[in-house]
Amino acid sequence: MSGHRRTMFVLAHLVSTLVLLAAAPPQETPPATHSRAGECYTVLVGRNASADGSVMVAHNEDTRGDLFVNLRKIRPGDTGGRRRVALRHGGHYETDGRTAGFLWIEATGQVFCDSLVNEHGVLITSNSCSSRETADDCTDGGIDWMLRRLAAERAVSARDAVRMAGDLIETYGYRSSGRTYSIADKKEAWMLAAVRGRHWFAQRVPDDETAVIPNHYALRRIRPDDADNFLGSRDIVDYALRNGWYDEERDGPFDFKKAFGLPSERDPVFDENTLRHWRGLTLLTGSEWAIGGDYPFSVKPAAKVTAEMLMALLRDHYEGTEYDATLGYTTGSPNRTKYRTICTATTINAFVASLSSARPEPISISMWVALGKPDTTVFLPLYYGVENLPPSAGLGTDTHDDEVLARQHFDDEEFKSDRHRLLHSRILELEKAVEADYGSMYEKLKRELLPVERDFVATRPKFEADFTALFFTNKQEAQKLLDTYVDAAFEKVWILLGALSDGNGK
Repeated sequence: MSGHRRTMFVLAHLVSTLVLLAAAPPQETPPATHSRAGECYTVLVGRNASADGSVMVAHNEDTRGDLFVNLRKIRPGDTGGRRRVALRHGGHYETDGRTAGFLWIEATGQVFCDSLVNEHGVLITSNSCSSRETADDCTDGGIDWMLRRLAAERAVSARDAVRMAGDLIETYGYRSSGRTYSIADKKEAWMLAAVRGRHWFAQRVPDDETAVIPNHYALRRIRPDDADNFLGSRDIVDYALRNGWYDEERDGPFDFKKAFGLPSERDPVFDENTLRHWRGLTLLTGSEWAIGGDYPFSVKPAAKVTAEMLMALLRDHYEGTEYDATLGYTTGSPNRTKYRTICTATTINAFVASLSSARPEPISISMWVALGKPDTTVFLPLYYGVENLPPSAGLGTDTHDDEVLARQHFDDEEFKSDRHRLLHSRILELEKAVEADYGSMYEKLKRELLPVERDFVATRPKFEADFTALFFTNKQEAQKLLDTYVDAAFEKVWILLGALSDGNGK
């Protein structure tokens, strides 16, 4: 297919998807091993690149195993004195005892699959990124699962969270091969690239640009002298030099991805990270990009980015391109083809977050959350400011007790008997039926399930306008309105999923 025709296919698909939505709106990686599995997908949007002036984060969480997706809201806490936080492998971290509240999208039993946003609007999620480093360099067992939770409990800004995460990496040593943490607040978004051991570097996404992260490092040229836009290990270049991963005469200007990323031996077309990176850039910019090209850290989008655009992107299977391997869903599930797609068989949840100080505080942290693969379920409206999450959203204790949270997170038996109460369980039932007969079942979803999401999208502006007007006259009644709105959305989908499952012999 010619470059021009491929571009036309891509643009046609993007337009048709957006029209549909608007008008019809790991297991833990052991030390000293590499993981080649392509997991997760994230898009960061600077505030001037979004349609409503918010910083946006879109994320697909991918992993494997018998787990469930659990939503929790942990309230702020204060022990009244020093707090010694257990880091899971023998190490401890001491704080002043004060903890921010946070909303937690939890993948039970997993070390690196949680996403959190705290009361200050600081959001943190991640993508695995295999590094060249194989040597362990840890103190007291190192840091892994607790890194993002400590950042959520302690940080008051994205920049604060970046510095805190970097300090934890340098102090304790990072246990996994590598990872990119996406960290954002209501003003800015950052990527923090961690390398096994004690090295890291972070870059700020320009306010008028977007950045795509599959599962390879996206940081390229870095400027350690520009503290407004770069933070990281002071010896990052020297460290690469010492290990033979960078040579200025051979490689030219220092490039973080080339120096620290584990090179892929796969053909670019079949490399899950290259193809997914290409697709995100293509959809966001409306321009042609070479497969396997030298992709930049960030790009200017062709149009101001909306939540609906990001929801469509997270559902993408390369429809309308030569990499659409199911010919319009006629030859099986698009989540299980020779090409790893953005939405794929191992996607367990997705979200689009909009962080904006222009909205009243209870709705300033706005989310769309899919508690399963986004192509076969709906994005539900959610705000950090809800007093209590809907009953079907999650299980577990509202506490900052490290021992209790670790037990509930990693003990497979903790919630086993109650899993049927979760919306995630109903979503999985329908998801299995769709995967078994994707073509016809997806047509059924378009008729009977997806219109509910389109209604959520269409009516949300009115809800936010009504809430805002009420908030400045009666905060108590505004809170009731918010809680009722979110509860009703979850309940509506709960009932509809039950009816759909019954209709498929469940």
